Amino acid sequence: MSTFSDSGRLLTDISEIEQYRRILDKDTIKSGEPHWASMGKNTITLFQVLIDQDLTHLVMVLQHYPKYIEAVCEHFRYAYSYSENMANIDAASQLLKIGEPYFTKQFVRNVMRKLPKIEVDDHDAMQNFMSKVHDNQHLWHPIITMHYRTMIKRLINETPLHPLQRIVLEKKMTIINEVSTYAYEALDRDSHLDIPYMN
Repeated sequence: MSTFSDSGRLLTDISEIEQYRRILDKDTIKSGEPHWASMGKNTITLFQVLIDQDLTHLVMVLQHYPKYIEAVCEHFRYAYSYSENMANIDAASQLLKIGEPYFTKQFVRNVMRKLPKIEVDDHDAMQNFMSKVHDNQHLWHPIITMHYRTMIKRLINETPLHPLQRIVLEKKMTIINEVSTYAYEALDRDSHLDIPYMN
């Protein structure tokens, strides 16, 4: 059984950004102010809602209003409570790409926590999952690809499989290139945020 869901490539519709312009065009960032203190209350509420959703509209807004990228990445360091809305993988990937200048371990960790969870319990489902990761490995941010590659390895080890099936799957793992990425899974504390990491 597989419970891996993900919508397709991000679609851009210029009409979708219009619903946010009336808030964002009236707002100005106050330089020198930390975190949310740099923007108006309506803008803060808007970004809190967008962060809580699947991230597609959040990324769209940040692409049109890049001045808010740093503040949103900073907020993700504190965002421990999410609704059940999982991230669209493509949107999460875009958020990591545009957020790279502002990476902290806690920011990346909390983005990854929103990704869809994978549950597969048979050879065919694992093979399909592996193919999906392979097909997207040059489109997704490497952190996301490596996250799912690690998950596949864990599933191969934990799922009851015939030894030959296990060998085949392990051999096919080579289709997903292993790359070094940002080390966000450290067990220490964020150097600028005194909150312990969560599992």
